[in-house]
Amino acid sequence: MQKNNLAIILSGGTGKRFDISKPKQFYKLNKKTIIETSVEKFISSNLFSYIIVVSHKDFFKSTKKLFNNKYIKVVLGGDNRQKSVFNGLNAAKSLNPKYVVIHDAVRPFFSVSLLKKVLKKLENEISVIPSIKVYDSARYFKNKKYTNIPRDNLKLIQTPQGYCFNSIYEAHKKNKESIHTDDSMILYELRNKIKLIKGEKINFKITTKEDYKIGKLIVKNRNNDMNDIRVGTGFDVHKFKKGNKLTIFGITIPFDKSLDGHSDADVGFHSIVDAILGGLCLGDIGNHFPPTEKKWKNRQSIFFMKYAKKLLQSEKFKINNLDVTLICEKPKVSKYQKKFTKSVAKALDIDFKKINIKGTTTETLGFLGREEGIACQVSVTLSKDD
Repeated sequence: MQKNNLAIILSGGTGKRFDISKPKQFYKLNKKTIIETSVEKFISSNLFSYIIVVSHKDFFKSTKKLFNNKYIKVVLGGDNRQKSVFNGLNAAKSLNPKYVVIHDAVRPFFSVSLLKKVLKKLENEISVIPSIKVYDSARYFKNKKYTNIPRDNLKLIQTPQGYCFNSIYEAHKKNKESIHTDDSMILYELRNKIKLIKGEKINFKITTKEDYKIGKLIVKNRNNDMNDIRVGTGFDVHKFKKGNKLTIFGITIPFDKSLDGHSDADVGFHSIVDAILGGLCLGDIGNHFPPTEKKWKNRQSIFFMKYAKKLLQSEKFKINNLDVTLICEKPKVSKYQKKFTKSVAKALDIDFKKINIKGTTTETLGFLGREEGIACQVSVTLSKDD
């Protein structure tokens, strides 16, 4: 998790327009409540060091029961959204965050990509606010007056909203009297500055029973997509040649030989790329980067890994896990396992916990046993990404 990032999830409403007896955040999408769905997405992103959930007093105990995690704190909300956010900011102050992301619990369909974009933009802004354009005709209707509203500059504002913590905290402290439904307006009134980015249409707020029905349909369709599980395998081998170092999984290690190949002969990265291509049913590394073409000669294999990552994104798949076996008598790879794992995780932008790299020998049998080269085999499982 990132030390400087903190999230505040707002669950302080009673949702009486939705259901008198139970707030909408406690309704279930599949087997989890709406609030659990939102909070768990923040947790799984590994982008936040701490999460504060702001709860209405009537449902404080119920909310606390949902989150048994030392990195999640449930605090009481206020009489309105603005006061609830301020309570969350007060609870966050002692943790000294640099950035804070504020999100409505009943927007469970935001993507982790949006979270990443918000935090990335915050490096150069004091606020980052997702918004979407209004494409429908807009009208103001009251007392039988029907008035056109130009939509060219209209924006629908969403959460998660990102802020430099000190800026939004200062804005809330200086704006306690007026009532706003959105934190971006509070900051704008103080600083006269706001950064809008493109939001996501699917990131809608569940407010009515109709919204809830749509949410259940989305979850149902995604569950059907999740049934599309792919398995890919990769295998590569490179022989030794004269040299004094090896490059495996992007890590250069000292050795009394080098590996021979058209590119940098990184047997680890090559087999991973082949496994991903296999899972995507897109051929093998030789189809995409023919060894007969001079432009690939001596090319670093991180290029091929980045290429495989882009294919995963374009095909809308994600890696569930990688299981990798490096086969050689020498060098002994156990002391490099952590470096190998971190290198693969960085190249593919995935959690290192999804990667398992191990080494084995052939008990001196065959060309590997005679220390003539190194082989690597990989299994990868893929599933549809949200």
